[in-house]
Amino acid sequence: MGKYFSDVVEQAIADLYYCYDSGRAKAAADALFLAAKAGDGDASYFLSRCFSGVCYSWDYHPFEENEAAAYAMLHQGISQGSAVAVLGALRIDMLTPELRETMPFSSLHEAWEIVYQKADDGCPFCQYMIGNTYYFLDVIEIEDQKESAFPSREAWNDWKREQVKNGIPWLCKAYSGGMGMAGRNLYRYYKSGRGELIPPDPDKAQEVVRQGAERGYLDWMDSYAVHLYYAGQKKEALSWALKSAQGGQLHAWSLVGDIYQEGQAVDRDLAYALECYEKTAPYGDDAYACDRAASMYFFGHGTQKDYAKAVQYLERCYMLTRGDTDTDLLGLCYLMGWGCQQDPARGRKLLERPVSNRNSKRYQCYGLGMMYAEGIGVPENIEKGVEYLKAAGDYPPAREALKHYKKSLFGVWRRR
Repeated sequence: MGKYFSDVVEQAIADLYYCYDSGRAKAAADALFLAAKAGDGDASYFLSRCFSGVCYSWDYHPFEENEAAAYAMLHQGISQGSAVAVLGALRIDMLTPELRETMPFSSLHEAWEIVYQKADDGCPFCQYMIGNTYYFLDVIEIEDQKESAFPSREAWNDWKREQVKNGIPWLCKAYSGGMGMAGRNLYRYYKSGRGELIPPDPDKAQEVVRQGAERGYLDWMDSYAVHLYYAGQKKEALSWALKSAQGGQLHAWSLVGDIYQEGQAVDRDLAYALECYEKTAPYGDDAYACDRAASMYFFGHGTQKDYAKAVQYLERCYMLTRGDTDTDLLGLCYLMGWGCQQDPARGRKLLERPVSNRNSKRYQCYGLGMMYAEGIGVPENIEKGVEYLKAAGDYPPAREALKHYKKSLFGVWRRR
């Protein structure tokens, strides 16, 4: 029997939360499944977290989110007597009256005391849980507190403020003890404060980021690299980004790509920049890398022009952002049939959407100009097309296209 949980559960916690290793995480889940089947309620709870999404793990964990499976295992863990399952269900507002009836504890406080003792004995995961019960004010329900029990609203807020502050030492212990996820709420606490209870402290927030990087947490290395990059320390940013990316935090490859694409801290290398973007673009939710890779294939930067690959990445970016992205290049491709089956109707729809920057505006105007001047999917209107082409400014294809049209003596635009 482990110090805090069963041997299987303690090993699983280490493999799921104290490292960033997909192979170990998968093996841990397999072991948890068998232990849960044998009646280990804590194993059931930690297995439920595997199915609960990225916010309960790290960015590139190997498990697919499955709400039904997560709830089933959570229910099982509570009925099997897991105190961490009770607090976990409370945290996500899933401790329903029906679930409360199945827990073998006289009260929430009894379950909390069990987890608290493990936290006090040094378990980083339990320190994280206890910290969160204070940070999110779950202690209100755990201790059955009510505003009406206090002499004033000010006294009630003072009590809540003290509870939130009580969580910070626990989160700090967990963060320094191997629980990188504990840094998330520490960072939020200092970055944003807690409404009227706690004011923000941005300097301490950044200290949380630095500490996480120095402790070897891959996601915090990535965050620290981004901070250094925007602080102008790009060589140091590159060092941290590479450590993070090579350790498995794929998103960090985007920053490495940016640094090599701009060529300020290192010699410019567009081919390597594209290679970096493509290390992360096909995975996770890195819409930015998809956009960068698409642009490089579209314009032939660091590689041969390949509109088909550009469309592939543009479509993925569009999907990941749910359409909340500039669609000028994708619209051009569908309008002209570059790298895809020509679809003028979709091309027009994408081109007519608002864009966010000057370059996108140029490409948008070029596409709309060609659409009207050449009558692609719309009635030909050379005058309107020329107006758009002129609005594209110094974009070379637009300037070249304008050479094919002229105004007659009667002021009518026509082809040369």
